[in-house]
Amino acid sequence: MINKPIVPVKTSIRSALTIMALPLLISALLSACANISTVKIPHECTGAENKIAVVPVETGYKDAYVKKMNIQILFNEMTRAPDLDELTLAVLGDLINWHPEAALSEKISEELTKRGRKVIQISEIVPLPENIRHSSSAATKWYNPDTTIFEHSAIKNLYHPTAIMEVSFESIMIIGRRTLTVILVRAIDPNSNKVIARKRTVKTFVRRDYDFKDPNQCQQYVLNFKPEFEDGLAKALPKILDAIGL
Repeated sequence: MINKPIVPVKTSIRSALTIMALPLLISALLSACANISTVKIPHECTGAENKIAVVPVETGYKDAYVKKMNIQILFNEMTRAPDLDELTLAVLGDLINWHPEAALSEKISEELTKRGRKVIQISEIVPLPENIRHSSSAATKWYNPDTTIFEHSAIKNLYHPTAIMEVSFESIMIIGRRTLTVILVRAIDPNSNKVIARKRTVKTFVRRDYDFKDPNQCQQYVLNFKPEFEDGLAKALPKILDAIGL
C-alpha cells in the first residue's frame, strides 16, 4: 500500500505539470541567472596522460523536492491501479530517494574512459553548502562563479588530478514521456581552484510511448524511468564533452 501524500493532489495532472514545468521552461528559454557561455578546457589539460577526477555535486533541495512531487503526481494520477506489486513499490521508493547527479558522474566517467582519458570517479556526492542548498537558485550559485566553492582537499592530496570535473543538474522536470533537464558540467584547476572549462546544456529526453489507461504499462513507466533516463544521459554526453574539448 502506498502512503498518501500529506497534501492531497487535487489539481488536474495537466495543470499540475504545466505549473511545475514553468520554472524550468523559463530557465531554459531565458537563462537569465545562469552562466551559459561554453568554455573549452586548455589544450595542455587534454592529453591522454592527464588525470580527470569526476565529482557529482548535490542537485539542490528545490530540485529534489520537485522531482519527488513529479513522481508522486505521475504515479498517483496516472496509474490508479488498485493492486501494485512489490517490485513497483520498491522502484518507486528508490526513485524518490534517487540521486541523478551520481548517474551523471558515472556516465561521464564511462564516456571519458572510452575516449582514452585517465578518470578518477568519485562516488561520494559533494553536498552544497548550507547557506545555498535551500535556495531556489542553488545550482547557479554553485555553477556561476569562476572559482569553485569547494576545497576538494582530499581529492587533490590523494589523486593529484590534472583537473577536477564538477557535474550536476540545474533542473530536472518529468512531464509525461519527456524529461527536461539542464545539465551542468565544469572543470576546475586543482592548483588555483579556477574554472577552466564549463558547459550548460538544456536537453529533453523522450521516452517510448506508454498507454496510461493500461495499469500494466503505467507500472512499466515507473519501472523503466531510471534506465531510460540514464540511457538518455549516455547519448547526450558525447556532444557535451566535445564542446568543452574533451
